[in-house]
Amino acid sequence: MKQLSLLSLAALMMLSGCYTTNNKPAAKPVKALYITSAGWFHQYEEQIALVHQGLSKDVAVSLDIIVGDVERLKQTDFAAGYDLLIYNFCHAAQRDEEFVESLIRPVYQDGKPLIALHCTMHSFQFDKRWPVFLGLKTLRHEKQRSFEVTTVGEHELLNNIAASFSLASDELYLTIEKDEKITPLLNAYGVESKAVHTQGWLYQSGKGEVIATTLGHHQNTLSDQNFQQFLANSVTYLTKSQGENRQVAALGEGKITVLSENAKYPDSALRQCVIHNMFSIGGEKVNACIEMQCNDQNKEQCTKQCQEDNPWPVPETLWDDCQSGKLTAPKQ
Repeated sequence: MKQLSLLSLAALMMLSGCYTTNNKPAAKPVKALYITSAGWFHQYEEQIALVHQGLSKDVAVSLDIIVGDVERLKQTDFAAGYDLLIYNFCHAAQRDEEFVESLIRPVYQDGKPLIALHCTMHSFQFDKRWPVFLGLKTLRHEKQRSFEVTTVGEHELLNNIAASFSLASDELYLTIEKDEKITPLLNAYGVESKAVHTQGWLYQSGKGEVIATTLGHHQNTLSDQNFQQFLANSVTYLTKSQGENRQVAALGEGKITVLSENAKYPDSALRQCVIHNMFSIGGEKVNACIEMQCNDQNKEQCTKQCQEDNPWPVPETLWDDCQSGKLTAPKQ
């Protein structure tokens, strides 16, 4: 009777999907949390499906999405229960130190693996912790255009990626500083800067591993087969310690779920209004500071100080005023 009971239990577990026919636990999709933002300079809503396509090219990935929700990210243990984090946001003017800490902590202190994309590297420009956390500092990019990307050395993260491939339209981020411990993976030559700049790398950030790429401004890049393979390799690399069963879940099982109840993205008119006023308000403050405080002898350093002391407004803070008509933008 005891033997029958055990057999019956095993059969029930197989029927319920808990076990495979070879008595190993059934494979589950990688459970990833994707943190993004409204997207004033990027089409973040459209990017979700393309990023998911790349992430799940070789293994199934279930993607939970948080859009904005700064207070949620500051006040909750948002990374708990996830195999992997993906940051794809743009918070250049954001100065909320608690917000920065909340994004660093699960990786640096808790060891949660991270894939960081594009403008994530240009975020929190006044917080010195952010480039240290990512292993590379970059604050500017060249004009959006096509350019060649080349792989660096031999690494499993470069498997099935062409040694050189062309992107139809993207922003080449300029490397200012990088930690000597990063492993460069992708490079590109900047025709304006006349120098080679790191566009993809692997980095041990505290207890967590980070795979970062400055590429991904345009949807053409996100749909590029080599770029998608880089994302797929990143998932496999960062989750391999979780066991082989994590890697054999059937493709197509992964789902996309938006966790943010009031997720919203700007339309073209709102985007134009916010961007215009962000530059206008911020520029006026900086220019006034320069005019009042800077002279020819100290202008360069004084200008930097004016920019630091007079930050441009965070785009989301202009949202309501642009929607209500309190703020407007010149008609194109």
